[in-house]
Amino acid sequence: MSIIKAIRDYRLLSLHIASYHFNPGIVSSIVTVAFLYAMVSLAFWQADRAEFKDTLQQKIVERKKLSPVAFEQLPTSVEKRRYHPVKFVGEFDLQHSFLLDNITLNRQVGYHVFTPVKISEPGTDDPNDHSKTILVNRGFVAQGKTREQLPEINTPDGKLELQGLLDLTPSKALVLADNVQETSHWPVVLQYIDLAEINQLLGYEVYDMVLWLDPDNAATFEYDLPALNLNAAKNSGYAFQWFAMSIALLIIYFVVNTKREQD
Repeated sequence: MSIIKAIRDYRLLSLHIASYHFNPGIVSSIVTVAFLYAMVSLAFWQADRAEFKDTLQQKIVERKKLSPVAFEQLPTSVEKRRYHPVKFVGEFDLQHSFLLDNITLNRQVGYHVFTPVKISEPGTDDPNDHSKTILVNRGFVAQGKTREQLPEINTPDGKLELQGLLDLTPSKALVLADNVQETSHWPVVLQYIDLAEINQLLGYEVYDMVLWLDPDNAATFEYDLPALNLNAAKNSGYAFQWFAMSIALLIIYFVVNTKREQD
């Protein structure tokens, strides 16, 4: 007990400033330094995340203004390909389409329509050759009067000139049911987009990203490209909170360890 009491009573320094005496203990100093280090580290981490998101947001906005290129000209990085315009000649898979469930647009409930497109390459005229196929988001269609009444999906046939923006697969929201509930008829209703699962359903592999088809294309339904918001302001707010808490901790440390001397 004498050792514990000695540690508790030990003072790092004794500093007199005017009529005040700053005399911090070792225990309170160690605890304060540990918490201060953790909070300042978190503040800088959040600030770095905010800067990263802000920079990425600006890059993506600029990227959407680029001229569309062929797939062979795209960068290898997924992040650098996101929202990059592409153009190609392709042919829709007329037998298969997917309806992404639980989508709302202008207060209407409905689906996003995804249809695979086989990308035509020089010397590949075999319709069964799916060496490069991409899942294309064709936009929004409203739900029927009942959930059992699926919308009719009309898909143009033959080779078409297509262009659009590459994107990541939609993020999973709250999943309330199995992803694929009925595969006996097409289109298949999905709760979320899982490319591995879609590969199994189609019997061939699709590209590792999806394409938002250009709104002027005849195969596009109601265009519904979501606005990208990486929310850098949220990270900036967290950084400010951690810095403010660090300052508050320092103030408490100095107030608790400072006493006014008696005249």
